[in-house]
This record gives sequence, structure tokens and C-alpha cells, in this order.
Amino acid sequence: MYSMTPAPADRVDVLVLASHAPELVGLRATLTESLDGRVRGLRVLGKTVGIGLPVAAGGAAGRVTTLQPRAVILLGTCGVYPGLTFYRPHDVVIANRVALVDTAALTQRAQFPDPMQTTVEPQQGLATGLVAVGPRTRLAPVASTLAFTADDQLATAVHASTGCEAENLEAFSVGLAASLAHIPFAAVLGVTHITGSRGRDDWKQFQRQSSIAAAEVILAWIHNGAVGLPHS
Repeated sequence: MYSMTPAPADRVDVLVLASHAPELVGLRATLTESLDGRVRGLRVLGKTVGIGLPVAAGGAAGRVTTLQPRAVILLGTCGVYPGLTFYRPHDVVIANRVALVDTAALTQRAQFPDPMQTTVEPQQGLATGLVAVGPRTRLAPVASTLAFTADDQLATAVHASTGCEAENLEAFSVGLAASLAHIPFAAVLGVTHITGSRGRDDWKQFQRQSSIAAAEVILAWIHNGAVGLPHS
């Protein structure tokens, strides 16, 4: 039976969560196949939470509650919205805001209840520390949607309405789970595609290397002192 609060010697310093195993491939050379190891004296653990908002919500809550890490980092990939020509595949987005987005609500065909939380704020120190280590990193707001946006016109409208530059399905769920547990959170997302009609094909082409690029940012951040990681 798991203890809800790990003993200090066993405590996870950095819990890296991903939607599914292929997103963690960039950590395997360092953490081995167990995805559990020490880097510069910090215990780093990689775990999956499931694909999509609903599944990731339960998966992330379970991981965070059981392990009680010092920090939670979502490692994943993302699409960027049309018109943001400064992005290229394998760039890495570090979220500075995560917004829950429903495309029907954007067109006023649906409405979030006023008390409902629709924004999660990553921990600023973590985000700043992570963006500083990579030459192709960028702080940007990220949208979390129930399904990936497959229409070009709608993708353009999401960016115009929300100001979000990238889209990832799990970021809000992971961020909220960490926030409710009072644990600092960050999201590190490799760019794979322009959100819209070509997104699925481009994601397949660029997913592996983009997830590796995101993992390399996390590892470089640790090797550079893990700036922003709270003291144990």
C-alpha cells in the first residue's frame, strides 16, 4: 500500500508527467527504462497520466497526491495557432498561462458557469528558469481544449479570442491537479504542427523529435541548477 506522504529520503523532487509513454522518450537515456533516477542529486520521476482533459485530470490527481513531489512538470507536445510565423517544429513552449478553452463558448453557443475555474497559472520561477536554458524556447499562453482543433478558421479564431499561442489537451488538467495540491507546476511543450486541418499529419511527423527537444530543456534546466525549484 502506498503512503500518501513519501519518506524524505524517497521524496520525488521533480515529477515529470506526460500524456502517454512516447512523450517521455527523451528522458530514457538519462533515467533508464524505469524513468526513475537522480540527476544532479535530484530525484526525477517520469509518469503518464492519459490522453485528453478528462483522463489526464484523474491520472494527474492520483500521481500528484500519491507522490507529493516538490514540483510537477508536464512534458508534451503542442500545436501553435495559425499566423504565428516565428514558430518552427522542435521549438519549445514554456507555458506562462494555461486557459481552459471551449470553442462553442468562444462563439457564445455555450457558457462556462461564473464560479468555474478556467485558468491555471504555472509557477513563475519555474517557467523563467526553464525558458532561460534553451535557445529555441518561448514563454507563451497555452489553450487546453477537449479535442484538438482541426479547422483552420476555428484555430485562427481561438488565438484571436484567447491570446493563446499553443494548444495542448492535458495542460489544464495537470496544472489544476498540482495547484490543488499546492505544488508548483510548469508545462514544457515541443512544437509539432500548426493547429488546424494539417495538424494530425504534421504531429505524426514531428512528435518524437519535438518531445525529445522538450525533454532536453527539462534536463538542461536541472543541470543548470533547477532554478525556481522550491526548497525541500
